[in-house]
Amino acid sequence: MHYLRVHHMVVAEDTLIKQELLNKKLADPRDEILIRHQSQGLFTLFRAELRREKKVHRCYIVKQVDSAKMGLLEADGLRALGETGCAVPSTHGLIESRGRSFLIMDYVETGSKRPGQASFEANLKSLYQQRQISYGWKEANYIGTLDQPNEWHDRFADFWWQDRILPQAVMAIQKGFLKSSDRRTMETMVYRLSESWGLDDIGPRLVHGDLWSGNVIVSSEGQTFFIDPSVACSHPEQDLAMLQLFGSPFDMGKELYEMLGLPPGAGERVPFFQLYPLLVHVNIFGASYVNGVKEVLRTYR
Repeated sequence: MHYLRVHHMVVAEDTLIKQELLNKKLADPRDEILIRHQSQGLFTLFRAELRREKKVHRCYIVKQVDSAKMGLLEADGLRALGETGCAVPSTHGLIESRGRSFLIMDYVETGSKRPGQASFEANLKSLYQQRQISYGWKEANYIGTLDQPNEWHDRFADFWWQDRILPQAVMAIQKGFLKSSDRRTMETMVYRLSESWGLDDIGPRLVHGDLWSGNVIVSSEGQTFFIDPSVACSHPEQDLAMLQLFGSPFDMGKELYEMLGLPPGAGERVPFFQLYPLLVHVNIFGASYVNGVKEVLRTYR
């Protein structure tokens, strides 16, 4: 019975996606449209294949998101990254039906035999090339499924504490994963190290904001694309640290930091910048990530 119900749901989504692709003129009535269940992490993904004469001529990814607002913010984030010259998939609007929302994007064919290191570096260079006016972003957005507040700040430490570490620390304390004393330790650490390391020197740069390996895809041509951003104007080391949290598919050596114009010692601050994604993981996935948070606090005691 359970199987039938789940199966019925997928059929309904299948029909909805086909209909909307036709309505939005993203597919032609002559196309045979095949909807496949692509994957399920925090969000469910569908792949829409458009076939004509038994040949696939176009492919979309249709991502189910928690709300229309979440979908619009993701599309806006991708647009912001794309405007710098960073490679991102194009988006094609939202599908909204009976309280469900889906974001339509171009599908990137993966399975490259060539590593995407060169285009990965080019993406980062594009993102960080221009110094922005302030730290923060024009509106709140999301990190995974969690709200990510954004105001504008003159100093990195204020942005990092007020809009990144503090909201996650408060949530983790409310859930019983951390103590109030941990919050005080974090605040002292953020302000002390931002000052002693001169983290304001490089100035605010546009960052992806959730750059783990799952949000970096290499096309079959070896072109690296960034997906699913949580954009803000922040410090570039935020992205580089996040990418190393669960193992980077790219070379993250000293040469990369030098090529991006980051100051000496940049690569040694990785745990400091990993505190934010670790707190996010505590709040989404639970206790198994608390140790990682404690480890960062011990590192900089």
